[in-house]
Amino acid sequence: MAIAVEKRKQADGKKVILAEPRGFCAGVERAIEIVERALEIHGAPVYVRKQIVHNGHVVRELEERGAIFVDSETEVPEGAVCIFSAHGVSPQVRDNAAGRQLNVIDATCPLVSKVHQEARRYARDERTLLLVGHADHEEIEGTYGEAPDRTLIVEDAEEARQVELPPGTEAAFLTQTTLSVDDTSEIVSILKERFPGIVGAGSEDICYASQNRQNAIKAIAERCDFVLVVGATNSSNSIRMVEVAESLGTPARLVPSVADLDPGWLEGVETVGVSSGASAPEILVRQVMDRLADLGYVDVESEVTAKETVVFRPPSGLDLPGERAEAEDAEGGAPAAGAAAGDDTEALLARAVTRIEDLLREEVERWGGVDARAAQPIESVAELVAAGGKRLRPRFCISGYLAAGGKLDGSAAEDAVINAAAGLELLHAFALIHDDVLDNSPTRRGRPTTHVKHAGIHAEHGWAGESRRYGESVAIVAGDLAFSYANKITGNLPEAARDIWTYLGSEMLIGEQLDMALAAELTPDPDLARWVAVCKSGQYTIHRPMALGAAIAGRADLHEAFEAYGVAAGEAFQLRDDLLDAFGDSAATGKPAGLDLSEHKMNLLLALAATKDADVARLVADGENWDPDRLRAALLASGVRQEVEDRIDQLVETARTALQGAPLADGWRERLDEMAKQVAYRDR
Repeated sequence: MAIAVEKRKQADGKKVILAEPRGFCAGVERAIEIVERALEIHGAPVYVRKQIVHNGHVVRELEERGAIFVDSETEVPEGAVCIFSAHGVSPQVRDNAAGRQLNVIDATCPLVSKVHQEARRYARDERTLLLVGHADHEEIEGTYGEAPDRTLIVEDAEEARQVELPPGTEAAFLTQTTLSVDDTSEIVSILKERFPGIVGAGSEDICYASQNRQNAIKAIAERCDFVLVVGATNSSNSIRMVEVAESLGTPARLVPSVADLDPGWLEGVETVGVSSGASAPEILVRQVMDRLADLGYVDVESEVTAKETVVFRPPSGLDLPGERAEAEDAEGGAPAAGAAAGDDTEALLARAVTRIEDLLREEVERWGGVDARAAQPIESVAELVAAGGKRLRPRFCISGYLAAGGKLDGSAAEDAVINAAAGLELLHAFALIHDDVLDNSPTRRGRPTTHVKHAGIHAEHGWAGESRRYGESVAIVAGDLAFSYANKITGNLPEAARDIWTYLGSEMLIGEQLDMALAAELTPDPDLARWVAVCKSGQYTIHRPMALGAAIAGRADLHEAFEAYGVAAGEAFQLRDDLLDAFGDSAATGKPAGLDLSEHKMNLLLALAATKDADVARLVADGENWDPDRLRAALLASGVRQEVEDRIDQLVETARTALQGAPLADGWRERLDEMAKQVAYRDR
């Protein structure tokens, strides 16, 4: 929870600059939630190997609820529940747990799991692995255990200069996720200079949250006389934040708790910077802020450098009783409204994501056993799915099923809607991977796109041919595999649902073709641009997924209402997408702003503006001298932004009206109303 502050000026000029983002990352939130859910499902005690996250306050709170923290899995009674911490464990630990028949729940952060996956891949390639990180950190211990016979740990730049490899050794490097971005870049540069053929992901393996918190410190440090970082003494990412501030010449201290704050540090200090590590709860920051207020620092300025939207779901098998039980009213036994409907949606969505992860894991193991290179495009699909996203298409599919009266009763229909939702997410992964090639997009969800990543790998190796074409080729294969897996996982849908599935895939691809044609011809055609927006985005995102869910529930009578709702809400969704691309913040959206303008996309926003504003029309017509910056300025001046906002308002109202009188399960009309608003007025 963010801190609410009353901003007041002080005569003596004392001030706090509060950095954002700070505090819990998605991996930490997931790990804590896993322990809490395990306690509720299994009862106390449950055993946790090591600290679930590096923060004593969190550990004490969980201990009070019945968690027992142990140093080794060998201390856990046979058959008991054992949770692996967010930092990951080695295969040896997993083997030990299996030998003791422990009920293992894995809370490893998905980003750490990705590093383990890379370690196994490099080991299969018979490369010597240089693991950059701190030897005594649990994350490094776990990653080292994946290939101990061919791994060397490199802790700092000096060790990078001294490490020796036999001539002809094929090497790779990986990094601890919580390191300093700058220090890691220096170490990696040294390794690349000394071992020209070395391969690795570089700073890409550093956790997004660690990067964001270090960037926030950089943004405030030079404006502060002193920096306080709330975090535990064994929290690597918190310690790195202190080091980042000090590297910029600003004194900084780690503050595990408010009791550790020494007022003497602040003698003569006017401006104090405050942030917290990724495992520090906000209550500790609040206590530090209250203490600073007592010391006269009540003028608070917030510095926001990024918005974090990543969410990691708990693993399967941790559904709480209230998430799966159907609440019934006193008379008719109808499904409960409001929060219960949302809980059911999230429960089914989590199971769909797990189904995707299981499928992709099996495919990586199958084809990786043939050759490690064969698994690379599958791993790219898995990375994109693991990165999260809004998951709108599976969410609307599940919502269509539940709104149509679909049950969570273990039936074939329940299993089918999970498969349909999983298929939609894989279909979307296919579309994104190929779209990124078509749009020449460098980032997706805050990380390099598939084609950019593999072009970089090609360049690092110095392989034959053109790096760009190699990266694009891998991306095409990855997208094709995602499409193939989407069809595989939906292969046993009921006939009515299967017909919708087949049509929505073709419809989306035809929309892509017309989108490319409009971009090439640069002829403003609002009617066709609207059709493309509805076909490629609106139908594909909302209407068809909802119809798919309704068909699985056996409710063909809802198709007309769902179509009217979905087409209107879908067009609003696409118009918001156009506005975010033209005028949005790339830090919030996770992808570069202005790509549509840079790539000559004749989207609905631009088509509408070109038919109403002479300056926009003139700039669009001059395709040989296309100037995205001038075009964006002309769009702003044209007033089309407000017109589109008004159009979005109308579409949302149309979507809501479409459901009036529709025979939906209790609570779902209100919930779908809210979902239409969420997609139309989102900021990413």
